[in-house]
Amino acid sequence: MTEQPRPISSADSPSASIGADASAPSSGREARGTLAIGVCTYNRGEAITRTLETLASMDRVGGRVSRFIIIDNRSSDGTAGAIDRFIASHRDVPMVRWHEATPGKSAALTKLFRETIEDFIGVIDDDVLASPNWAQGMLALMDDQARCGGAGGPVENIWEGGMTRIAQIYRRSLGDQLLGEARARLDAPSSFLMGASMVMRREAILQSGWLDGRSMDCRRGDVLEGGEDAELCLKIRRAGWELWYEPTARAGHLIPAWRTTHEYIAKLRRSICRTEPMIRWLWDSSLSLGEARAQRTRARRRYLKTLLFDWRPTRRRVRVAERLGRVEGWDSLVSKLETGELKRDG
Repeated sequence: MTEQPRPISSADSPSASIGADASAPSSGREARGTLAIGVCTYNRGEAITRTLETLASMDRVGGRVSRFIIIDNRSSDGTAGAIDRFIASHRDVPMVRWHEATPGKSAALTKLFRETIEDFIGVIDDDVLASPNWAQGMLALMDDQARCGGAGGPVENIWEGGMTRIAQIYRRSLGDQLLGEARARLDAPSSFLMGASMVMRREAILQSGWLDGRSMDCRRGDVLEGGEDAELCLKIRRAGWELWYEPTARAGHLIPAWRTTHEYIAKLRRSICRTEPMIRWLWDSSLSLGEARAQRTRARRRYLKTLLFDWRPTRRRVRVAERLGRVEGWDSLVSKLETGELKRDG
């Protein structure tokens, strides 16, 4: 089912400079450019059909949404068959399945970026339900804001088995991205978009250098890790592009009951906190090896303090996991800086 697209590289596009400010949306901008929407999936099985159904019912904005590409990232269950059956029963929907043999979301995204030719590329997770006007909202923003390199919208958790107290506390870590009802530019150097629901401008991806080299390559199969999305957003901004939030491009994020337990949330928070030092290194150009060593020492002290003295029943397990994750993250960053494995661009 794979098409024969033209490969691309960062050499295809000229360098950019910072452009428009955070002005109000314009209604008179010319609609231009097509959008390919990709879904990277691993062992989702029949459950992926819920996401595919939202794609099939999506407004394709007068043909500007050219196709939906479902990338099977080396699934070992019945995911490929489920996708093929859905495509066969929805022949009026421009949907194809691709296979990526290299495990990891970064590999799937690389395939999506390199083997498409559309002006814009959307990414939706395989447990996300996009609203019918998702593409319409994203493309309207891109049309209005010529310097927008990446856009995201509201993502609200859908609690399939109910929301526990610990899940309520950590609902943002589980996938909420609710930044209000107004279109907004994300200007904070450390801010980035949730990768489960976003659209990027091809030119921005090329100029970011993400395809040529990255520091974070985390999510593989059943491994609960992340960071690729953050690095991509931060590199897009560093290349002179902007990140925006579009409130009309709504989506829901399915949260099954097993993701609302202390055990899962502790594991999730440990992985998130493990990536924080690397993310900081990506956006904070002043972070030196000396400061990283100092942060590692602080993280170790906080971990021991939490381990010995924090006995709050609701959050102890998660707190200990968070502190341990930060220790692991700073240990890893310091090691990479000491060995020269990690260097600043340029």
